[in-house]
Amino acid sequence: MAKSMQWSKRKKKVEGFFSDLVRGRVELRSTHYRGSHDDEGRGYITFDKNEIWSMCTLSFYSIEYDRIDGIVERENISPYEAQKIAYDELASEGKFNQYTFYDSLDEYCNNSIDSSLSSGNLLIRCLAMLDARLGKRRLRTLDLSEESKKVIDFYKIRCECEKLPFNKSLKSDAKTRAL
Repeated sequence: MAKSMQWSKRKKKVEGFFSDLVRGRVELRSTHYRGSHDDEGRGYITFDKNEIWSMCTLSFYSIEYDRIDGIVERENISPYEAQKIAYDELASEGKFNQYTFYDSLDEYCNNSIDSSLSSGNLLIRCLAMLDARLGKRRLRTLDLSEESKKVIDFYKIRCECEKLPFNKSLKSDAKTRAL
């Protein structure tokens, strides 16, 4: 997909992968702030009209700069080298900017369901939980014991929409997470 793809086309393409019962309840959204430098904005995801994940470029830059400074001091490396490390660390924590949001959506559209489920990109793994290509039988048998909380949250959304019980490995792990 081209980077210059219109938001509405990108949104329609990604949401087209969602299972029928998820579509309409989970929505991908994007906005730009006209008053900000370079017309920066954010991407975000809603479930039943409530925001569940925000990927704001301006907030990301603030967090990224602080992380870079910490890495430079800790590792004694250049800010340029630290930026790559910071970017990877933040992505693994689910902190993205709007541009990474767009790139992740584009990559997701080009992935098979298997590569999406095993992707190093947290957002892609989350979207895979909502994907119609991930059938109900396979959804019930997924081992999420080593998965991030964000992916588990998306798994729970899919199960709620499909009216499926959560898998057993997740139930036993829920007590540990609450502590």
